[in-house]
Amino acid sequence: MGRPLKIKKSTTKDIGFNAWNALTNPVFPATFDAAQYEGVVGGVGNGGGVATAAYPVVKCRVFITGQSEEDGFIIRQKGSTKYLVEGASSGEQGVCVLANEAAAALTEGNMNISYSADDSSEVLIAKLTNKFALDYSDVRYAVNFFTDEGTVIKSGTTGQANTATQQNLLNLVIVENYTS
Repeated sequence: MGRPLKIKKSTTKDIGFNAWNALTNPVFPATFDAAQYEGVVGGVGNGGGVATAAYPVVKCRVFITGQSEEDGFIIRQKGSTKYLVEGASSGEQGVCVLANEAAAALTEGNMNISYSADDSSEVLIAKLTNKFALDYSDVRYAVNFFTDEGTVIKSGTTGQANTATQQNLLNLVIVENYTS
Protein backbone atom coordinates (compact mmCIF):
# COMPACT_ATOMS: atom_id res chain seq x y z
CA MET A 1 0.00 0.00 0.00
CA GLY A 2 2.89 2.38 0.51
CA ARG A 3 2.41 5.26 2.92
CA PRO A 4 -1.16 5.40 4.19
CA LEU A 5 -2.99 8.69 4.37
CA LYS A 6 -2.20 10.58 7.57
CA ILE A 7 -5.28 10.87 9.82
CA LYS A 8 -5.93 13.93 11.97
CA LYS A 9 -7.28 12.95 15.38
CA SER A 10 -7.67 16.28 17.19
CA THR A 11 -7.09 20.01 16.83
CA THR A 12 -3.92 19.90 18.93
CA LYS A 13 -2.14 16.57 18.27
CA ASP A 14 -1.08 15.13 14.92
CA ILE A 15 -3.04 17.90 13.24
CA GLY A 16 -1.42 17.73 9.82
CA PHE A 17 1.85 18.67 8.26
CA ASN A 18 3.97 21.50 9.60
CA ALA A 19 3.24 24.84 8.00
CA TRP A 20 6.24 26.30 6.14
CA ASN A 21 6.66 28.98 8.82
CA ALA A 22 7.07 26.26 11.50
CA LEU A 23 10.19 24.84 9.78
CA THR A 24 13.80 25.97 10.16
CA ASN A 25 14.93 27.87 7.04
CA PRO A 26 12.13 26.58 4.80
CA VAL A 27 12.31 26.76 1.01
CA PHE A 28 8.81 26.54 -0.42
CA PRO A 29 7.04 27.30 -3.70
CA ALA A 30 6.33 31.00 -4.18
CA THR A 31 2.64 30.20 -4.61
CA PHE A 32 2.40 29.09 -0.96
CA ASP A 33 1.82 31.35 2.00
CA ALA A 34 4.24 30.67 4.88
CA ALA A 35 1.33 29.42 7.04
CA GLN A 36 0.38 26.75 4.45
CA TYR A 37 1.84 23.33 3.70
CA GLU A 38 2.00 20.65 1.04
CA GLY A 39 0.13 17.40 1.65
CA VAL A 40 -3.33 16.32 2.82
CA VAL A 41 -4.79 14.47 5.80
CA GLY A 42 -7.95 12.52 6.50
CA GLY A 43 -10.00 12.68 9.68
CA VAL A 44 -13.46 13.49 10.87
CA GLY A 45 -14.17 17.02 9.71
CA ASN A 46 -16.93 19.30 10.96
CA GLY A 47 -18.76 16.47 12.71
CA GLY A 48 -15.76 15.62 14.88
CA GLY A 49 -14.60 19.20 15.15
CA VAL A 50 -11.03 18.53 13.99
CA ALA A 51 -11.13 20.47 10.70
CA THR A 52 -9.93 24.06 10.85
CA ALA A 53 -9.19 26.68 8.19
CA ALA A 54 -5.45 26.28 8.83
CA TYR A 55 -5.60 22.45 8.98
CA PRO A 56 -8.48 21.09 6.86
CA VAL A 57 -9.30 17.40 6.25
CA VAL A 58 -10.17 15.54 3.04
CA LYS A 59 -13.80 15.60 1.95
CA CYS A 60 -15.14 12.63 0.03
CA ARG A 61 -18.44 11.43 -1.42
CA VAL A 62 -19.41 7.98 -0.04
CA PHE A 63 -22.09 5.33 -0.63
CA ILE A 64 -21.77 3.09 2.41
CA THR A 65 -23.44 -0.30 1.88
CA GLY A 66 -27.02 -0.19 3.18
CA GLN A 67 -27.07 3.62 3.37
CA SER A 68 -27.59 6.37 0.82
CA GLU A 69 -24.97 8.47 -0.96
CA GLU A 70 -23.66 11.43 1.08
CA ASP A 71 -20.59 13.52 1.81
CA GLY A 72 -18.16 11.81 4.15
CA PHE A 73 -14.88 11.70 6.04
CA ILE A 74 -11.95 9.30 5.94
CA ILE A 75 -11.48 7.58 9.30
CA ARG A 76 -8.66 5.20 8.26
CA GLN A 77 -7.02 3.90 5.10
CA LYS A 78 -7.31 0.11 4.73
CA GLY A 79 -5.65 -0.37 1.33
CA SER A 80 -4.30 1.68 -1.56
CA THR A 81 -7.87 2.54 -2.67
CA LYS A 82 -9.94 1.21 0.25
CA TYR A 83 -11.00 3.38 3.20
CA LEU A 84 -13.02 3.19 6.40
CA VAL A 85 -15.32 6.19 6.04
CA GLU A 86 -18.06 7.94 7.98
CA GLY A 87 -21.10 9.60 6.47
CA ALA A 88 -21.25 13.30 7.36
CA SER A 89 -25.05 13.30 7.74
CA SER A 90 -25.80 9.76 8.91
CA GLY A 91 -22.76 9.21 11.14
CA GLU A 92 -22.70 5.62 9.83
CA GLN A 93 -19.31 4.01 9.18
CA GLY A 94 -18.37 1.50 6.51
CA VAL A 95 -15.67 0.46 4.07
CA CYS A 96 -15.70 2.07 0.61
CA VAL A 97 -13.41 1.78 -2.42
CA LEU A 98 -12.37 4.67 -4.69
CA ALA A 99 -14.27 4.43 -7.97
CA ASN A 100 -14.37 6.41 -11.20
CA GLU A 101 -18.01 7.31 -10.59
CA ALA A 102 -19.37 10.84 -10.38
CA ALA A 103 -21.21 12.22 -7.38
CA ALA A 104 -24.92 11.25 -7.50
CA ALA A 105 -23.93 8.19 -9.58
CA LEU A 106 -21.96 6.20 -7.01
CA THR A 107 -22.79 2.53 -6.58
CA GLU A 108 -23.01 0.87 -3.17
CA GLY A 109 -19.64 0.34 -1.45
CA ASN A 110 -17.89 2.99 -3.57
CA MET A 111 -16.65 6.51 -2.95
CA ASN A 112 -14.88 9.31 -4.75
CA ILE A 113 -12.45 12.08 -3.85
CA SER A 114 -11.85 14.99 -6.20
CA TYR A 115 -9.31 17.72 -6.80
CA SER A 116 -9.41 20.93 -8.78
CA ALA A 117 -6.70 22.06 -11.15
CA ASP A 118 -5.74 25.46 -12.64
CA ASP A 119 -8.85 25.58 -14.79
CA SER A 120 -11.05 24.84 -11.75
CA SER A 121 -12.34 21.63 -13.29
CA GLU A 122 -13.12 18.85 -10.83
CA VAL A 123 -11.19 15.63 -11.43
CA LEU A 124 -11.66 12.30 -9.65
CA ILE A 125 -8.72 10.72 -7.81
CA ALA A 126 -7.80 7.08 -8.47
CA LYS A 127 -5.24 6.86 -5.63
CA LEU A 128 -4.38 9.26 -2.79
CA THR A 129 -1.40 9.39 -0.43
CA ASN A 130 -0.25 12.06 2.04
CA LYS A 131 1.53 14.07 -0.65
CA PHE A 132 0.38 12.81 -4.07
CA ALA A 133 -2.72 11.99 -6.09
CA LEU A 134 -3.04 9.85 -9.17
CA ASP A 135 -5.97 10.50 -11.50
CA TYR A 136 -7.67 7.93 -13.73
CA SER A 137 -5.36 8.92 -16.61
CA ASP A 138 -2.36 7.86 -14.46
CA VAL A 139 -1.11 11.44 -14.11
CA ARG A 140 0.55 12.19 -10.76
CA TYR A 141 0.05 15.49 -8.90
CA ALA A 142 1.33 17.09 -5.70
CA VAL A 143 -1.65 17.68 -3.39
CA ASN A 144 -2.54 20.33 -0.84
CA PHE A 145 -5.57 22.20 0.50
CA PHE A 146 -4.55 25.76 -0.41
CA THR A 147 -3.43 26.45 -3.99
CA ASP A 148 -3.38 24.90 -7.44
CA GLU A 149 -0.95 27.48 -8.82
CA GLY A 150 2.59 26.46 -9.61
CA THR A 151 4.65 23.30 -9.46
CA VAL A 152 6.94 21.41 -7.08
CA ILE A 153 10.08 19.46 -7.90
CA LYS A 154 9.59 15.69 -8.09
CA SER A 155 11.16 13.78 -5.25
CA GLY A 156 14.13 11.64 -6.31
CA THR A 157 14.97 13.60 -9.45
CA THR A 158 18.35 15.12 -10.06
CA GLY A 159 19.38 18.40 -11.59
CA GLN A 160 17.37 21.54 -12.08
CA ALA A 161 13.71 21.58 -12.90
CA ASN A 162 12.97 22.52 -16.51
CA THR A 163 9.90 24.77 -16.40
CA ALA A 164 9.67 24.89 -20.22
CA THR A 165 9.16 21.13 -20.57
CA GLN A 166 7.79 20.47 -17.05
CA GLN A 167 10.53 17.85 -16.63
CA ASN A 168 11.13 16.99 -12.95
CA LEU A 169 8.04 18.98 -11.91
CA LEU A 170 4.62 18.05 -10.53
CA ASN A 171 1.63 20.35 -10.84
CA LEU A 172 -0.12 21.35 -7.63
CA VAL A 173 -3.81 20.55 -7.15
CA ILE A 174 -6.30 21.33 -4.38
CA VAL A 175 -8.08 18.35 -2.81
CA GLU A 176 -11.69 18.99 -1.82
CA ASN A 177 -11.78 19.54 1.94
CA TYR A 178 -13.65 20.45 5.10
CA THR A 179 -12.71 23.47 7.20
CA SER A 180 -14.26 24.88 10.36
